[in-house]
Amino acid sequence: MESLGSHSRSYEWEIVVIIFLTWGFVFLDRTAISYILPVLVDEMDLTAGQVGKINMWQTIGYALAGPIIGIISDRTGKRKSLLIAMVIATAIFSALSAFANSYGALLVIRFLVGAAEGPILPLAVTLVAAASSTGRFGRNVGIVNAGVAVISGTLGPTLTTQLVAITNWHLAFVIVSLPSFILALIIWKVAIEVPVPNVQASIIKEEKKVSLLEVLKYRNVVVSIFISISMMAGFWILIVFAPLYLTTVGNLSMKNMGFVISTMGIVTICTSILVPLFSDKFGRKPALIIFASLAGFAPLGLFLFPGGVIGNVAMILCGGLFGAIAPIYMNIIPEETMPPHLRATTSALIIGIGEIFGAAFVVGGAGTIADFYGLPIVMIIAAAAGLLIALLGFGLIETNPRKKQKAATIESEAVIS
Repeated sequence: MESLGSHSRSYEWEIVVIIFLTWGFVFLDRTAISYILPVLVDEMDLTAGQVGKINMWQTIGYALAGPIIGIISDRTGKRKSLLIAMVIATAIFSALSAFANSYGALLVIRFLVGAAEGPILPLAVTLVAAASSTGRFGRNVGIVNAGVAVISGTLGPTLTTQLVAITNWHLAFVIVSLPSFILALIIWKVAIEVPVPNVQASIIKEEKKVSLLEVLKYRNVVVSIFISISMMAGFWILIVFAPLYLTTVGNLSMKNMGFVISTMGIVTICTSILVPLFSDKFGRKPALIIFASLAGFAPLGLFLFPGGVIGNVAMILCGGLFGAIAPIYMNIIPEETMPPHLRATTSALIIGIGEIFGAAFVVGGAGTIADFYGLPIVMIIAAAAGLLIALLGFGLIETNPRKKQKAATIESEAVIS
């Protein structure tokens, strides 16, 4: 069997399933506060500005910690142990949210939740890459990414709100964090550390001195950073504003709005797997260009047909594509572009810059612009983000091993003839 590592097919599936569950539940640790906030707003008398700052600082923590831990991981060669530590830390800080009794305390704790979670996906993907058979890496990362859609996006809202209703918001935070503790133990028992490449120690030592500036010398990294900013903007604008847009501009009832968002979540589960699988077959570059273009139809449909069938269908079919393309530029392209000692750092850097400038600044700015020009303007911004991603995709260098091998074969045949 040909594979990226030397592991069996059964181990490959074990790691994919474990990381699928881990990424889904730690993402729920991060987003659970969104489902609990209505209660917190009343109990702590939080303003809309304070709610925005809590989410902003959680995002900043996520963005800052990822590259820092990524550098430590790349310089030490430790993936598994750092992954376990970050999963446990995320669970601990998520549970500690139950004891926050003021806005200030909640702000600090949620910053720490974001900081603990930031490095998890880049570290986890290195384990998936090492276990993946040739031609299955994209599919496997897609399955991992689907964990967010299944656990955090589809099951999470119901689970969290029901826990609040049955118990209280304090216990809800604690209970939601428990699966992450369990999954950290499973990773410790099952996962095998990613082996350090068999090269001379002097070369390894020299490689580990490479700075972040060295990472930015790679064209795919620079392009992926701008894609990340655009994707985070489009993704979070839909997450934050689409429900409000559907009920105010679209005049949908809460029930019908919930149906549209829930149905989109189910479709997203499928696209999260199918988009990376498409990239395995046809290339990373065409997959990103095609599906980023389609992602822009969701906000564009809502802008042109608010509350209409066309707008709702566009949202359901295309709204999840911003998230579905994320593994291509966040994980797959860095894994296939960079030398092993820079992979975790690169992935974390791409995610971190996208989170700060896309999720925090662009989305915040879009809300301010909407105060002056109306809510529909945010849908234009999100649609433009999809178009910009597609255009940036043309600047990428293809990394799919099959496509590269095919191109090399054609080139060699042309030289011979």
